[in-house]
Amino acid sequence: MFDQIIENLKKDAAPQLISKLGLDSGQADKSISAAADSVKEVLGGNHGFGLADITNLFSTAKNNSGADAIVSKLGTVLHGKLTGQAGLESGLAGRVKELLLPMVTEYVTKHVGGDAGKLTSLLGGLSGGAANLGDAAKSLIGGLFGKK
Repeated sequence: MFDQIIENLKKDAAPQLISKLGLDSGQADKSISAAADSVKEVLGGNHGFGLADITNLFSTAKNNSGADAIVSKLGTVLHGKLTGQAGLESGLAGRVKELLLPMVTEYVTKHVGGDAGKLTSLLGGLSGGAANLGDAAKSLIGGLFGKK
């Protein structure tokens, strides 16, 4: 599911990155890859975000404070990947982030639509293939205590 989201993002975002921000096609591709990697890192990692906050973020409801925290973390990670991984200077990376971040959340929202089942499937894929968020959580918690 996530690969399909990224493919759709590439189709729509790359032309905008090129025409609006003056990126070349290589920079646009690297920027979209940085966005995908940022989502994988923040949502697939152990950043302490609850399922309710993530579901809220990827729904049509107004963001709660937890969802806003996720967006903030995504923005920080994305900016770092745009400067490091994509090689953009900081100011341009900020403009790219401002264009890409809302698009990424919009595309995930279109696929998830606030459905916790679809979200857990997506999160499971991002967290190393766990069948569901519960399995991912068990694995993470078990790792803390030396059990899996």
